Amino acid sequence: MQLKDYLSAISRRWWIIALVVLSATVCSFVFSKLQTPVYRSTVVLMNTARLDWGTTMTVQVLLRQQEEELHTVAIASKVNDRMKLDLSPNVILSMIKTKTYTDSITIQLDVEDVDPNRARKIALGYGQVFEEEKAAEYSMVAPENRVQVAMLEDPTTGVLVRPNTKMNTAAGAILGLILGLAIVVALEYLDDSLRTPEDVARYLDMPILGLIPTVQRK
Repeated sequence: MQLKDYLSAISRRWWIIALVVLSATVCSFVFSKLQTPVYRSTVVLMNTARLDWGTTMTVQVLLRQQEEELHTVAIASKVNDRMKLDLSPNVILSMIKTKTYTDSITIQLDVEDVDPNRARKIALGYGQVFEEEKAAEYSMVAPENRVQVAMLEDPTTGVLVRPNTKMNTAAGAILGLILGLAIVVALEYLDDSLRTPEDVARYLDMPILGLIPTVQRK
């Protein structure tokens, strides 16, 4: 089959493509609306220390240790008690994600929850608890060698991160278009009927010498 054959098939069976695109778009929209909304609140913990206190490797070790501490049951329990969340530590730990940034010596902690206000409370609780933990840990260290941890700013109320209805709907429409085109191409490939003179010539492997025109009666 040649390209023009596929284009002809698309023009004849455009309604199949339109139907598939519409169905996929509607399904994606409904699926997004049926999902439980998830909100994210973020707190950034910044380390302040002497610029010449260690090498990049030391910074990486420090951030990795702090990141591991943030994922402990002990810290989660203190956050739960401080914010009066009435959640188990494991549930709180399942809500958080952390990422370290060596260049700024910071840790970003994201909290994802179905309640935007509770997401903020958990993020704020982690910031406050970790500040106090590090202050107590370095209280006996000489001031010039201390590492201070503080929130860059208070976390805000959680923002919606899932579902992204617009993106899901657009993705559904694109997927529907691809699927619709694939169906039309498959139908055209499986269709062995002869519709045009060119089809007859290819089927017989012989040139066409003449055509009998269709006579329209009045």
